[in-house]
Amino acid sequence: MSAGELIPCRGIVGADWQPMNQQATPETLSGESDVLELGPSYWVVDFEVECPTREDFDTWSAFLARRGGAAVTFTAPRTFRKLPRDPSVLSDSGVSLTSIDIGARTITLGGVGASKAYAGDMVSYRTLGGGYYIGQVQADTTAVGGSITLLVWPEPAAKNAVAPLPRRIEALGEFRLDGAPRWSGEWRRRGVRFTAKQVIR
Repeated sequence: MSAGELIPCRGIVGADWQPMNQQATPETLSGESDVLELGPSYWVVDFEVECPTREDFDTWSAFLARRGGAAVTFTAPRTFRKLPRDPSVLSDSGVSLTSIDIGARTITLGGVGASKAYAGDMVSYRTLGGGYYIGQVQADTTAVGGSITLLVWPEPAAKNAVAPLPRRIEALGEFRLDGAPRWSGEWRRRGVRFTAKQVIR
């Protein structure tokens, strides 16, 4: 079983990405509240898969069994938003991750030509710990001199020192199962639902 195995995308009919913030908000007597950040923000994804054929069912059954519950991670793109909005972005070849500012929640990509990024685009890269950061662009931005600085959510992580491999096309995040998959064995509608939580490393 391999950590980081790519999710089989066949049959996915729903993938709801929920942004999660680890916060506490104790209220004061005035009715206001102080927001206390307890840890890094992350994604939780609810997947719904239909398995109309035996092959589909077997593919998903084996994939989920290989996860060993929450023991073995997998990677997944934001299924229904695999491409950035700028139609000129056709490849990530030659794109580099030049800098990260965790406090300002920005990452800078080089080698992007005159492309644009739009709020809602997804971007990812390999992290220092060997995982995958995946973030959502928060503001429309235009490249300057082949370089583009993106405001992202959640806060970025330190990049892999050898090969961060940034991606704007089919950006990947790393996840682990959160609870047991819920199988449906109805005669005409077979499938599975499961929840996954982002791995941060």
